[in-house]
Amino acid sequence: MERGESTIEFSVRTGDGPQLSVRLRRLSLGWVADVAGVGAGPGVGRTARQALTAALLPLGDATTRVLLADLGLLEPSVAVLALERTARTA
Repeated sequence: MERGESTIEFSVRTGDGPQLSVRLRRLSLGWVADVAGVGAGPGVGRTARQALTAALLPLGDATTRVLLADLGLLEPSVAVLALERTARTA
């Protein structure tokens, strides 16, 4: 996982499926998630989870649920909280 001033990059994988590269960007009023290889364009939401869910939906509900339940999202989730905390104190 890589973290910038307002961007978090990480990968997710469904079982033995392909690895998907994700980039979350914090905007002033929400988040944008780009998932390479999904092809439906970015997902947008008030929260990082909403944006990621929107970006993954073209993969289908079942796959999206599996990806969002992956414990590998713990590290990016902590990074999201840190970015949001920093934005609130700025």
